[in-house]
Amino acid sequence: MKILKMMHWLGLIMFAAGVFAYQFTEVTQTINGMVMVSSLIGLGAVSMSPFPIVIFIQWARAQDGER
Repeated sequence: MKILKMMHWLGLIMFAAGVFAYQFTEVTQTINGMVMVSSLIGLGAVSMSPFPIVIFIQWARAQDGER
C-alpha cells in the first residue's frame, strides 16, 4: 500500500510537470520536447491510476465485512 501511495504521488508530480512544461515553456517546439512532455504526462497518469482503485477495493471489502 505504501508503494502504491508513493507511486501515486510520483505520478502526480510527473503529470503536473508535463502539463507545466506543455503550457508554460517552449520545449514542445522540438521533437525531443514533444516526446519528453508526452512521456511525462502519460507515465504520470499511468503510475497514479492504481491507487484510487486499491482504495475503492479496500472500502468495498470493509463494507462487506460490516454485515
